[in-house]
Formats: sequence, C-alpha cells, structure tokens
Amino acid sequence: VTKALDMAGIAISRPRVARLMRKAHLRSKLTRRFVNTTDSAHAYKVAPNLLDRAFEPRMINRAWVSDSL
Repeated sequence: VTKALDMAGIAISRPRVARLMRKAHLRSKLTRRFVNTTDSAHAYKVAPNLLDRAFEPRMINRAWVSDSL
C-alpha cells in the first residue's frame, strides 16, 4: 500500500500506513512465491540401479536398500 501511495505522489511512511490499516481493521494478504526445489539437470553422480526393482532377494543379506546415498 505504501508503494502504491508513493507512486501516486502521496508521501506517507510505512508505520503510518500500518497504523491506519490497523485502525480500519485491514490486513495485507501475502502470497508466497513458488520455489522449485528439484534440480534434475544437476552434475552430481547418480547411484546405479542395481536392484532394478527386485526387492525380494533370493538370499538373506543379499540386498540392502536405503533412501539416501
């Protein structure tokens, strides 16, 4: 709101805008920006797929699985 008022040529401080908005029971609505957290084009080494989804080994202690390297 302060930026819009400043662009309109009205000189007003942020604390004053905040006080007037509180008095009028107005609150700002914040929107979060989408952040992409997956980088598929990385240069990191990828572990080989040794099990090929065969999660039932024929012998005990033949295959151990984990979700991290």
